[in-house]
Amino acid sequence: MEANHNIMGLTDRLKGFFKIRIRKDFNFRRLLETAPALRWLKPRNGERILDIGCGDGTYNYRIAQRGAHIVGLDMNRYQLGRAITHHKTTGTGFLCADATYIPVRTGEFDTVMSLCVFEHLPNDKETLREAWRILRPHGRLLLTLDSLSNDALDDEWRSVHRERHFVRQFYTHETISELLEQCGFSLERHKYLVSSPYDFLLMKLSYAAERMNPVLAMVVRLSLVTGGRVLSAFWNLFAPVDRGWTLLIEARKQS
Repeated sequence: MEANHNIMGLTDRLKGFFKIRIRKDFNFRRLLETAPALRWLKPRNGERILDIGCGDGTYNYRIAQRGAHIVGLDMNRYQLGRAITHHKTTGTGFLCADATYIPVRTGEFDTVMSLCVFEHLPNDKETLREAWRILRPHGRLLLTLDSLSNDALDDEWRSVHRERHFVRQFYTHETISELLEQCGFSLERHKYLVSSPYDFLLMKLSYAAERMNPVLAMVVRLSLVTGGRVLSAFWNLFAPVDRGWTLLIEARKQS
């Protein structure tokens, strides 16, 4: 019985690796947003982190591998089920709850993070206030936010993006800074990601891959996450620094 249990556990891990974790690495758009955010995060050994909108827990698993203890929060029970099945470890925990009322003690976490989530929230201000409550004094907030402020984008494309991804709001560093101040945070640094006008062409190609046959789609995705990322990094050396597809911010809780 124990051997069967171990085999089933290994099978679940392999499914998590190939069906969930590896797929994230072939998502060009998500890679451009999350890779810089995880570099900024630099989780420390023993650091307590809450991830708002954790989804299937892939990033939680990777962060826990660096020694942090991370709790993933999501309202989607199906996604949480996948997270628990494939990414539950001694360093990860998962909660099903509304981000405006998180069932944890005040001051329990060192860092609150959220990747590609806040633009979808019906009440981002109340979520920020709840993040402030559960952070220790001078705790850290790390977010990636939809901005779509690139010169190459027009209102029609923003409307398409809003409908396609159920986006409620876009952000600039000025608007998020004001909102953070209202909720007891100070913006420490920010960076616009995917800022070059040429990046938009790669984004279009990544969306087109979703309608291709599986073999061609895999070739396109592989090309994007290798050569496409290199091109994007080069183009962004000369791109505007005050606008972009995604806004990465780090803020600090004020006492």
